[in-house]
Amino acid sequence: MDLTNSKLSSFDFEGKRVLLRVDFNIPIRDEEVLNDERMVRALPTIKHLLEKAKSLRIITHRGRPLESGEVQPEFSIKPIAKRLSQLLNIPVPIADSLDGLEQDKKIIMLENIRFFQGEKENSGDLSKKLGNYGDVYIMDAFGTAHRKQASTFGVIDSVAEAGVGFLVEDELEALKKILVNPQKPLIGIIGGSKISTKINVIDSLTSYVDKLIISGALANTCYMAMGKNIGESLFEEDYLDVAEKLVGNEKIVLPENVVVLDTSNDSVLEKHIDDIASHEAICDVGKKSLEYFQKHINSAKTVFWNGPLGKFEDPRFSEGTSEVAKIMSESKAYSIIGGGETITSFANINLMDSVDYASTAGGAFLEYIENKSLPCIDKIITKNKG
Repeated sequence: MDLTNSKLSSFDFEGKRVLLRVDFNIPIRDEEVLNDERMVRALPTIKHLLEKAKSLRIITHRGRPLESGEVQPEFSIKPIAKRLSQLLNIPVPIADSLDGLEQDKKIIMLENIRFFQGEKENSGDLSKKLGNYGDVYIMDAFGTAHRKQASTFGVIDSVAEAGVGFLVEDELEALKKILVNPQKPLIGIIGGSKISTKINVIDSLTSYVDKLIISGALANTCYMAMGKNIGESLFEEDYLDVAEKLVGNEKIVLPENVVVLDTSNDSVLEKHIDDIASHEAICDVGKKSLEYFQKHINSAKTVFWNGPLGKFEDPRFSEGTSEVAKIMSESKAYSIIGGGETITSFANINLMDSVDYASTAGGAFLEYIENKSLPCIDKIITKNKG
């Protein structure tokens, strides 16, 4: 992915209006931002544009509101704008409508773009309207760069110039360490709940990794494909054929010891995968499996991780995820993590500083690994090729 003509350093912003797409879809409780990591990571781009450009208009989404054209308070970006103003130490006003972007102010945030009809469907009409408010469009929302929507994709055709921000540059450079001549051994860890959403990236990763550890509920489908009794554990029946081929790959590593919930009495036990009873459900990785994983991780020169290893939101089943985070933090390997839940697991035990790179994306992180490209970034690169 050649960004040569698409980086911020390639543009002259003097006298120009800039539209900046960021991904500030972040956790908020009681009108307060709980984790501003994505905002902090976007600050270098924002500060650069505030210094160089005539004006800056910032676009983000938050949650999944109705595209009603009206502000829905529970999905408003007001807490985000408030936090951004604190980080920048300047007022950050909000425009509730597109017309509000015309105000004579240096910086304005548009209300949640998903309030506007046509965003998700990549409406040509909304794309053109957005384009009216900028001479240059900058994509710095790596977490949404895989979605063809009006504010991420369609708008690129409606502006004179388009490029990517510093955050996108950083993300792509980090991912190169996995996909372009990675230091070996390369160990991957993929967790989560659905094998259907990750099967393609798992298949792609087997071309790069030395070992790929698969855990979380998506491992249950693999166990089922192997003919094992997994009791009441979650699995995807429609993907058993795919999982059967997957487990035949010698690079795939599955946990043999797991933590289960006995649904008959709500007790928690650690068991070998061959000893699961019909009234039990797999919810985490067992200690013996963690010791096995540790040997692989300690042997690695590059290790990356996406997705929790168990039902980590329940304290009874959080140990597997937190222990792997600790093992990675102690490893000498170059480490990359991606996905909100994975980052949360590191943040919860104060280990974020121990990771070499934490991607702000989940789905885009995986899609880039799978396809070596992302549609929104590809479109910008193509535009700059003339």
